[in-house]
Amino acid sequence: MPSVCIVGLGPWGLCALERLTAAARRFPETHIDVHVVEPGRPGGGIYSAPLPDHMILNTPCGQHSLYPFPAEDGEQRYGLGFYEWLRAEGYHWEGLECRTGEPGPGSTPITPHDFLPRRVMGEYLAWFYDVLQSEAPVNVEITHHRACAVDVQPLAGGGESVLLDDGAVVVVDHVIMTTGHVRGHHIKGRLGPWVTEAYPVKAYRDQVRPGEKVAVEGMALTAADVITGLTIGLGGSYVDLGEGQLRYVPSGREPTLYLFSRNGFPYCAKPFGAKDPVGDYVPAICTVDAIKALKGVPGPKRQMDARAELLPLIFAEMELCYYTRRAELTGGRAAREHTKRALLEAWSAGTFVQERARLAEDYGEFIARDHLFLGEGWTYRDSEDYEARVRADVAADVREALVEEGSPVKMALETLRALRDIQRLAVEFKGLTYESHLDFTANIRGRFARLVAGPPVSRSQELLALMEAGIVKAPFGPRPQVVVDDDGTITVRSMHLHEPFEMVVDRLVRAHLDFPSLVGSGSPLINNLVSGGRLRQVDYDGLPAGSVDLTEDFHPVSTDGEPERRLWLFGILTEGTRYFTLYIPSPKSRVRAFMDVGVAVDEIMAGAGAS
Repeated sequence: MPSVCIVGLGPWGLCALERLTAAARRFPETHIDVHVVEPGRPGGGIYSAPLPDHMILNTPCGQHSLYPFPAEDGEQRYGLGFYEWLRAEGYHWEGLECRTGEPGPGSTPITPHDFLPRRVMGEYLAWFYDVLQSEAPVNVEITHHRACAVDVQPLAGGGESVLLDDGAVVVVDHVIMTTGHVRGHHIKGRLGPWVTEAYPVKAYRDQVRPGEKVAVEGMALTAADVITGLTIGLGGSYVDLGEGQLRYVPSGREPTLYLFSRNGFPYCAKPFGAKDPVGDYVPAICTVDAIKALKGVPGPKRQMDARAELLPLIFAEMELCYYTRRAELTGGRAAREHTKRALLEAWSAGTFVQERARLAEDYGEFIARDHLFLGEGWTYRDSEDYEARVRADVAADVREALVEEGSPVKMALETLRALRDIQRLAVEFKGLTYESHLDFTANIRGRFARLVAGPPVSRSQELLALMEAGIVKAPFGPRPQVVVDDDGTITVRSMHLHEPFEMVVDRLVRAHLDFPSLVGSGSPLINNLVSGGRLRQVDYDGLPAGSVDLTEDFHPVSTDGEPERRLWLFGILTEGTRYFTLYIPSPKSRVRAFMDVGVAVDEIMAGAGAS
């Protein structure tokens, strides 16, 4: 009778619980005792926070489901996908609000392409936990401990002791840790009261004064939340001018927002009617076999260089997608297949660049590298020049995102989602050299996210309207310097403009997520596991590389170099050793979570005699 403790029951913990109950259905003779440790409402995790409806998901509701695989013959499907659940619950739009009950005048139905409020995802996740609990087979017992885990200690006779902050102790055979994102304890308030974290927005939204100068450090998804909270959240609204343009109507309560980031450009928008390409798009150049050949598989594995070996494959695949799509729009299926053959033959012959240049004469130029490394090597005359380029890039991206028949540019960028598992094969578990790992982490990983992990196109339209209204500005250029004096004065100073620009601002909001680290964690659990030697940083021949050291079957490695065979670790804390872990487990491009957790569950069941 195996007993398992899931520490943290947000989306990844819910994924683990779903896999355990699914295993129990396969092995009805094996009793499984499951303990879930979660101080809040089980299932929702960060989505349980009571947020206003303008705080939305960045993935269409039709792409989410906690039921990962199709039902097999004779198997009862016990869950619903997010969109199916929304319809069953009677959710609909009342203006910008998502509501249940009788639809009012002017209400509109929800479509699979809609981006729903995050609070509604929290309701769905909590509902799915209730479904798993109520419909779990008789050989599963689920116990919820409303507390936080502060340590996990091995027992002399085998098993694990999970210590909770309410003084209780849970003794189990195995522990699956899905703790989610944990801020460093050294970050919050380290620079004084006027430097604040992005969340919760409400904590500073009602404190800002009209016209106050608020610097926003970041131009990605978190920054989009900050911008929305300090505009719509303060009573502002938008008027649709048609042809993809909006006009912002201020409430008079807004501060002035000054955006900046390392890269210097906002995230690209999700295209209109975006679909997950996984399963529909079959890579032809950046393939599993191509990566295995570079890694020396079969045989002794060698570490890759991401820029020299991985990126050329990815760029060629993106360009293949672009030109075949352009050919299809112009000449139909026959033209598409002809173009594809020509490009693949050119790749094999080493003449891909020349063939791409020939096709560009007919179909327009698309160079994938220029999209990934946008802004690299650029120079800017002054603030006005830089901001004009930002606005032009956002406007061009919005135009592509609104192409209803499927923009070739956006389809090429979306190829990155179909390549995500292939990228993981290349980079995870020290798949890169040490120098390339540091480069990938600092300079490449975030650029991939900028191209395909962005907000819905409506957020980019709003950003343009806010810049037109003078509510949002971007005067500093990329990678400015931030100086906080002892008296709390915050100065942001340009570093890459020919004509320097600096400004003293009233408030700085850190609108980005920090790379996870075992050093200085704000989690007592992580700190105790590190001090107890059960977690250690991954390193390359003694050189620390951040993140946590894991085996390829997801066991943390202790300071003595041995796997902790009764512990598993999943989710954002593993980012660095793993790749792209901050998501809600779902089918298609997000099904990897269920597959990886399934590895842990299979090992648990095998240890209990179930085969």
